[in-house]
Amino acid sequence: MATALTMFKERGYEGTSIADLTEAIGVSPTSLYGVFPSKEALFEEAVELYQRTEGAFAVAALDRAGTAFDAIQDLLAEAATNYTRDDRAGGCFIALGVLSCGIEHQAIARRMAERRLAARDAIKARLDRGKQAGELRRETDTLALAAFYAATVQGMSVQARDGCSEAELNGIARTALLPLDLCRTAH
Repeated sequence: MATALTMFKERGYEGTSIADLTEAIGVSPTSLYGVFPSKEALFEEAVELYQRTEGAFAVAALDRAGTAFDAIQDLLAEAATNYTRDDRAGGCFIALGVLSCGIEHQAIARRMAERRLAARDAIKARLDRGKQAGELRRETDTLALAAFYAATVQGMSVQARDGCSEAELNGIARTALLPLDLCRTAH
């Protein structure tokens, strides 16, 4: 599964063939289809593995004790670290795994989009908790902020894939915290 995840991260769904997968994993197509009924099923398992392992930092950052500002700061800093690790294809698999594809794979693209929206919703939930706790001003638009931070994390993912360093991504993260800092009730 780890090998399949690496291949899907590096090549995307459409760029990874069954022949590529079976060769890299060291099994026959018959053996692979004996475990997974389709390449799509294998891809979905790879996505779930990613969310439980490499991508788990995001949920952990949002659930950690502290203020909403601290949570978003941690999310962005950990994205910078995780997206630039030398042992991984750069960026976030959920953000980059399937952005555009052929019509025959639209269901996969929709599920990936739903995952990206769920990430935005998790950020909004954390911001809402901060707002309810009085950390953020009453007029704070948590949906707009959540969309901004989801877009920032996704953009950091693309920047990492394009070769940006952790230091460069941390610069983006620091800059992205400015709008949230303006929404805080106490500094």
